[in-house]
Amino acid sequence: MAARRRGQGPGSLPVFEQESSRKEKDVIFSYSNISRMVGGDMSLTAIYLGIMSVVVFFAASYSLWGRFETPDDVGHYPVVDPHECGSDAEKVLNVFEWSQKHGAYIHPNVTTGLFDLEGNKVRGLMAKGAIAQGEKVFLMPSNLLLNLAAVRSDPVMGKVYNETNAMHDGLGGLAVYLMRESMNKSSFWRPYICSLPSYVPLPIFFSEKKLERVKRQQLPEEQWRNLDNLMESRRDTIELKFTSIMPALFRKYPDMFPIRDFSYPRFAWACSIIMSRTWGKRFQDEVLRNKTGNLTTQVQTLVPAADMPNHLPEAFQARTLPSGSLFLIAHRNLTKGDQVYISYGPKCDAEFLAHYGFVPFNNTRVKCKHGFGFGNVTLEGGSMLTDDGKNTSMSADERVREWRIKWRAHFAKFYKMLNRASKEQQLQGGRWK
Repeated sequence: MAARRRGQGPGSLPVFEQESSRKEKDVIFSYSNISRMVGGDMSLTAIYLGIMSVVVFFAASYSLWGRFETPDDVGHYPVVDPHECGSDAEKVLNVFEWSQKHGAYIHPNVTTGLFDLEGNKVRGLMAKGAIAQGEKVFLMPSNLLLNLAAVRSDPVMGKVYNETNAMHDGLGGLAVYLMRESMNKSSFWRPYICSLPSYVPLPIFFSEKKLERVKRQQLPEEQWRNLDNLMESRRDTIELKFTSIMPALFRKYPDMFPIRDFSYPRFAWACSIIMSRTWGKRFQDEVLRNKTGNLTTQVQTLVPAADMPNHLPEAFQARTLPSGSLFLIAHRNLTKGDQVYISYGPKCDAEFLAHYGFVPFNNTRVKCKHGFGFGNVTLEGGSMLTDDGKNTSMSADERVREWRIKWRAHFAKFYKMLNRASKEQQLQGGRWK
């Protein structure tokens, strides 16, 4: 999904900023240390994930020290040999050609173009000839949908997926696969991955100063708290997924997953791509069924070409056929030079900013949802959370704040140790103890 991007040096990536200013005691690295940092059997992560889906949405607006930042000295681009991918226009046309070769339909009068948006140029899909209202703009077959089904069927990653329960996760498992494929020049998905941005301008990557400026410029004040809640939940998710998946892969498959290459900045990039560009699709998986109790689970799905149109409220959303194919039809008669739009669905400005990194100029000013309708839920420790978010022993806001303070400090130590592990691994010829 297209979004305005901020000025950024080539190769820049978001990276975790060390949270604590106090001097840490030196810790001799070993895998057992990292294992203890995440609770040995991942118990801390499991407990936190268990309550996160309920309480995180009620988080209060507050400032926690330390956010992601975009470093000046990170030299690795998330996609290997990006200079071979072509220009922005070539990347889009390469995706069209590649997807059509593998069974996709793209209307012959659809191409790519630059459009004026509040003084900026943004890339989108453009009609190069007549497209009638109701005509299919594109249809992407199920073999071009990038989700856990693709991971499971991969000849190499399928074995890793089957042997690693933590990989059975719509976001985290797909993020690992996206990282690996982004570094594989011979990947089947190479044309599509080349078209992905090196940086997604989500607010979790903003400096405090920029975040405050953007909130004041683009959001009504009553939505500031909504944005804070959404941002913090996304950061929680990225950190928790990384700690629940990557240590297991580093330990079991050190040659396939070197720490230096499968870094936290790359993982954050992959998650930001997935968070800002995916659709939900039903997927059947035994591990997920045991977790959810449902025969099928809706998982994040990347769809080449379908993530290229810009948003217009009155346009149509993409639809799914019984075969699993995803398609979009034109919402009106289009002539040469018209932009081809898609609807991202009704969202308030804070949701657009948190999900996609921008607020559309043509948004319909939808109000943010008030409350999340979980009903009465018993939290860890036996306290009760009610529909209005009140908790007699401790408010949900206070509970989430307490968890986050502990978690941020915990993750900062884990991240510091992981950086040491990466250096040790390189000294030991790619293996670590």
